[in-house]
Amino acid sequence: MPKKYWILIILMAVSLIALTLLSMADNDNSRFEKLMVEFDKQYQGLNIPGVEFDYRENLKHIAAGDSLNKQAAFFADIKKQLSAINRTKLNAPNKVNYDQIAYECSINAERTGLEKSFVSDPLHAIPANGLSSLDKGWYLHYIRYFTSTEITPDELYAFGEKEVAHIHSEIHAIQKQLGYEHDSAGFYKKLQSDDFVLTDKPEIIKRYEAIKATVYKNVGHLFIDTNVADVAFMEWPNANKFTPPGYYSPKKDNAVGTAVFYFNFSEGRHNTRSMDWLFMHECVPGHHYQWCMRDKVTSHPAFKEQFFYPGNVEGWAAYIEYYGKEMGLYQDAWSYLGKWEWDLVRSTRILIDVGIHHKGWTKEKAIACWKQNIPGQDAIAEREVTRCTNWPAQALSYKVGAQKIIEMRDALKQKQGKDFDIRKFHTQYLSYGNIPMELIEKDMVGNEYR
Repeated sequence: MPKKYWILIILMAVSLIALTLLSMADNDNSRFEKLMVEFDKQYQGLNIPGVEFDYRENLKHIAAGDSLNKQAAFFADIKKQLSAINRTKLNAPNKVNYDQIAYECSINAERTGLEKSFVSDPLHAIPANGLSSLDKGWYLHYIRYFTSTEITPDELYAFGEKEVAHIHSEIHAIQKQLGYEHDSAGFYKKLQSDDFVLTDKPEIIKRYEAIKATVYKNVGHLFIDTNVADVAFMEWPNANKFTPPGYYSPKKDNAVGTAVFYFNFSEGRHNTRSMDWLFMHECVPGHHYQWCMRDKVTSHPAFKEQFFYPGNVEGWAAYIEYYGKEMGLYQDAWSYLGKWEWDLVRSTRILIDVGIHHKGWTKEKAIACWKQNIPGQDAIAEREVTRCTNWPAQALSYKVGAQKIIEMRDALKQKQGKDFDIRKFHTQYLSYGNIPMELIEKDMVGNEYR
């Protein structure tokens, strides 16, 4: 047979193999996309209660035996169906979705196992002072839920200690810069004075509007997309001295028709040192900017709406606070100090959280830890210890999430060298939307989905 015919036969065979492989890939993608729809439908039908911050509420609302068995069987069946799909044949977006559903199967199998053991114990009771008296798996489960990373209590405690030491050195440097190097008593007396307190609500709103204008003008330094929807400022209606300094409410979650940042004006006071970092955390480039970017993505499958990953959201908002100077903020030492003051709170809360739920600390020991590490804020010690006691692992989402983003950023800087662009990095991170931190890291650092 002439050579040209052999070549033609070989080309036809290669084409046939390619078409077969393509058909197989299309088949796997089609099967998986049907599975996503079915997963979403069946998951909603189970009416699984959302995770509350307060562990006592979660333990109180554990489903009855039959319902719990149905949940466990559902996730086991989905896991089995996933194993029948060739993940390597899926396109990049579906690989992410596949891994997210696998993650949910894993964490929910863990949850249902713990819940079954809890309710099957005839002597089971909801502990009043945290998780330390329960199976150690409970705290590990809460850590995983609130951080969506694999990290142990001992690793967390070491991380908290390291951060506390680092932040103390930052605060000491600012204290020295402000002329209080050898006068800590005078420094903390100054911080507690009325010099940093606003008592006029219109003035507070005016200052936040000025901060917003500055940030919106500089947002292009860190981001490619500078088209950010407006956000309004309002007093937090039911705030008190024990509630946080402010919170963000997306447009779809309130009745005023726009996104809102609610600031704490309880007792007619608002601290100016917190305003720069608070705007960045709650608004731009924090929660509001992240929410705006998510709203621009319309291709995510419906099942993603069923889940929430605090480490992704709170980690981002805490991470972006480090870029205040790039946003035109932290222009004086006092406002820059405010950022580190709250970072110290978050870092100390890691020690307290692990101490209470893993080491079995008493309330008194937790308060002593607070006072040892945070001078000048004894007034909120009990509030924060109570928060950590009632909300196990929630406080971890800020610092652990932020640290994960820093690690991803630094790994890519090292890998890409002079080609690294912080704006592209931030755009890529936000493009993943609502998925666990460990999956974002899997792709950003490991290129798993490309």
